[in-house]
Amino acid sequence: MLHTTRSRRLAAGLALSLTVISAAACGDDDDDTTTADTTAAAVSTDACDAYVGLGGAFAGDPSQAGSLIEAFEATAPESLVDEAGIVAATFTEMAEGGDPSALGEPEYTEAAAAVADAYVEGCETSEVLEVDGVDYGFEGLPAEIDAGRVAIRFTNATEHDEAHELVLFRKADGVTESVDELLALPEEEAMAKMQMAGVVFADAPGAEATTMVDLEPGSYVALCFIPMGGGDDGAPHFTGGMVAELEAR
Repeated sequence: MLHTTRSRRLAAGLALSLTVISAAACGDDDDDTTTADTTAAAVSTDACDAYVGLGGAFAGDPSQAGSLIEAFEATAPESLVDEAGIVAATFTEMAEGGDPSALGEPEYTEAAAAVADAYVEGCETSEVLEVDGVDYGFEGLPAEIDAGRVAIRFTNATEHDEAHELVLFRKADGVTESVDELLALPEEEAMAKMQMAGVVFADAPGAEATTMVDLEPGSYVALCFIPMGGGDDGAPHFTGGMVAELEAR
């Protein structure tokens, strides 16, 4: 089953990758609005494509991470050159095996928040989803969405100081099993029937993160693999109800 120790460690790795590939939306609402308003118009189509690519920099072939990071930095709006440079430098450090604690530094989180706000405002999307991760479930995640470019703003709404994530999988074409049936399968068999489409992670109460993904039409499953209680031995959050299915049409 997917809640083996190996799976939980895999999920922890995905969560770390998410911290790298998504932009933590920190700061107050007034600052966020100002940043988005002043930069949205300058976000080009190439920049939007590069931002989506950055979101997959650590989820696919690691050898491609460098070129994806470079493309993101090269296409960033002029008004976000400094912020994009900070994000790119942090991603590069992580790609080279750097200390993940850099992802929690205020310089990075502020830069990543500015980038996220501007790109969500300035890029054409079919959906902008505002999702809360609660103990245990996803609030605000619809059962059906429009396929295409989707921005996901994820807020950790825990009441018990738990980290939360949203790992999104697309069911392979022809797969008819429900999410419960898939989760009951041996890990390798289950993963052969799904492909990861995106991941977003918020590690503390009130923390926010943003990612942008291109979703093809199909059936999707959202899961949180974080162990209950924060330890290695806890059952994953999806066993407590942090699981959802949605259709992209």
